[in-house]
Amino acid sequence: MAQQKPDRGFYQKFFRDIDVVHGLQTKPEDREWLLSTPKGDVKQSDVVLYLGCNVLRTTHMIRTVTDIFKLMGVNYAAVGGKTYCCGIQHFQRGDEAAGRSVAETTAANFEKFNPEQVVMWCPSCIYFYDEVMDMREKSFDFNHVAEFLVDNIDKLDFKPQPETTVALHYHTGRAQSDAEARSAQILLSKLPGVTLIDLGTDARFGRHCTPAVREKMGSDEWEGMATEFVEKAVEQGADTFATLYHGCQRHMCRYEADYPVKVEHYLTVVGRALGIEHEDLHKKHVLSGDIDAIMEETSPCAVANNISPEEARLTIEKNYAVR
Repeated sequence: MAQQKPDRGFYQKFFRDIDVVHGLQTKPEDREWLLSTPKGDVKQSDVVLYLGCNVLRTTHMIRTVTDIFKLMGVNYAAVGGKTYCCGIQHFQRGDEAAGRSVAETTAANFEKFNPEQVVMWCPSCIYFYDEVMDMREKSFDFNHVAEFLVDNIDKLDFKPQPETTVALHYHTGRAQSDAEARSAQILLSKLPGVTLIDLGTDARFGRHCTPAVREKMGSDEWEGMATEFVEKAVEQGADTFATLYHGCQRHMCRYEADYPVKVEHYLTVVGRALGIEHEDLHKKHVLSGDIDAIMEETSPCAVANNISPEEARLTIEKNYAVR
């Protein structure tokens, strides 16, 4: 039976929450990524770095990947947010025609840059374009950021780091997911000072860590599965539990409060070996849970983005209040 189509208010609230969280982490003048389609002539870019939507909640990842691209000398344009939605939010709620239309509009926006490659960040975007839209007839190639970095690893001059043992949390079940996991493992294994251990994974994690996966499995079962891997990492001597996707980092960073292990996105670890470091503000706020302190810290960004104190507080309470 087809899912009931949500009213348009659902999408408005969904994207507004992302916009506000993003707006509490960064000022407009500091963004080197596009959240709207450029006006007038568009500068040709060899690579479109397609961020998707939800990564805007973890802005440190965007800062990290764009800094890496700049370090590599890539001629790129980074794009993301609701203007560049892939359409999966519409599609998976039964609004299939709208989902396809959104995806086609976004692909047309990629074409404006006349790129050779579209390097994708989000596993949901890759899944939707590859397996639902089946966009093989296009003028550019798709691949994931981790794959792109491995393909260009000769441009990455990794510096020695303090000795650390890293366990990578990854997903399986699709050839593309396996390729992304292998690429992240290759990158981490190339870092001087890093010892990588493989804990394996569990197919029940799905494509990536999402609320939908947890709800389908049941929160208790999902929690037990996730903490089992964190505990295994600690038992095997890991001091860093590295996540592969932004959704995984958002949901798993809280384990840092309960276990003697850092929970970091894999690209944070890679960036550090290149002299790039950006604080994970999402994790900081999750571990704090102090609404007033978060309000004070994010106030300059809120003002710069015209976010009212009332909306800022509601958003902070929704996303960061201690549960």
